[in-house]
Amino acid sequence: MNVKVILTLFTVTLFLAFGYTAHAENLHDYYEDVTEYDLKNSMILSPESSMAFINGQKVAAVQPIVKDGRTLVPLRFISEGFGAKIDFNTKNQSVTIKYANKTIFLKIGNNNISINGKSSEMDVAASIYNNSTYIPLRYIGEAFYKKVVYLKNAEIQPYSLIIIRDVNGTAIENLNLIRVSELLYQGKSIVYSDRFMAVIKENGHLLFSNTFNDFEPFVYHELIEDKNSVRLGDIWFNTDMGYFYLNYAYNTTQEFILYHVDGEAITRVAIEKAPIKAVKTYLNNVYYLTRYERGILNADETSNLKYATFNNGQWFSDYLGKPGFYYGFDTLGNIYDWQINVNGISTFGYQRSGDLSSDERKKTFGHYRIELKGKHHELVTP
Repeated sequence: MNVKVILTLFTVTLFLAFGYTAHAENLHDYYEDVTEYDLKNSMILSPESSMAFINGQKVAAVQPIVKDGRTLVPLRFISEGFGAKIDFNTKNQSVTIKYANKTIFLKIGNNNISINGKSSEMDVAASIYNNSTYIPLRYIGEAFYKKVVYLKNAEIQPYSLIIIRDVNGTAIENLNLIRVSELLYQGKSIVYSDRFMAVIKENGHLLFSNTFNDFEPFVYHELIEDKNSVRLGDIWFNTDMGYFYLNYAYNTTQEFILYHVDGEAITRVAIEKAPIKAVKTYLNNVYYLTRYERGILNADETSNLKYATFNNGQWFSDYLGKPGFYYGFDTLGNIYDWQINVNGISTFGYQRSGDLSSDERKKTFGHYRIELKGKHHELVTP
């Protein structure tokens, strides 16, 4: 096959690959904790798939290949994916690539690669496979100022991942984002994921995992209190606004994460350092109490009564009441009911934080009415 025909096939392949991005899925849509900026100037490929992600956008790809133990990648696909200009000389079978302030030159069948006139020898010559020009993976990093990472763990998943990213673009190597990419390459239907958990759909059912490996049913189940154990996570709340799910990131940050679950629409409401012990809703807002079982940083600047409101596709949370106050629990850990109405939230409270003596703290004991929004309360009964 002559070079002219090969170039025509290149053009058709790239039209299919990059024309697809207008209707592509974005990794940011799957993974809550990565932004479009984090994914900028990056590429994810796999030798086992003709799918890739460029700048987070899913595209049809020219597939990398593994030959004689070496990973070879499609030169034109990657070059144009990073915005480089590439020129094939049909007469001498050479390739010239211009990227930023670099000029890269090589010849088909030749081991030499020249970058800004400085020549080096690749361990495998540039070659044509399946109508595409391939070169060894590690030379892409040098040519495009990129870091190249090759991940393979056959025990976990059958897909290898090739990550090509900016040297400072470390977010794309986030472990759970990598696992999300693995799930996508496996053809899994991802409903939601963030740095704490992933939810997928299989056979019409939702499944979740904190490890991104072993999935179990993600469905409401009523909490049955056990006096012999304390449940910190995997707790569901059934409210007038539907279901809320409390996850505990025991293996990572040991934070408490509250989600709103409306069928397959899952949104993260709040992240707390202290255990979330109660959740209520009122007028489309979410109110919840945390319990300072082991103390909390800057407790004198906040309270344990929080609210969250949904606006422009995101939840925003803040504390309520007077800073340094502790609502819904007494000094012995007894739990008090709390009521919400148009006039505010009514419950027991006292000033927990601050340089107070025991007697001074007891003088703050009482039932308070806390404003639904704001940092004020009033003592109803001592």
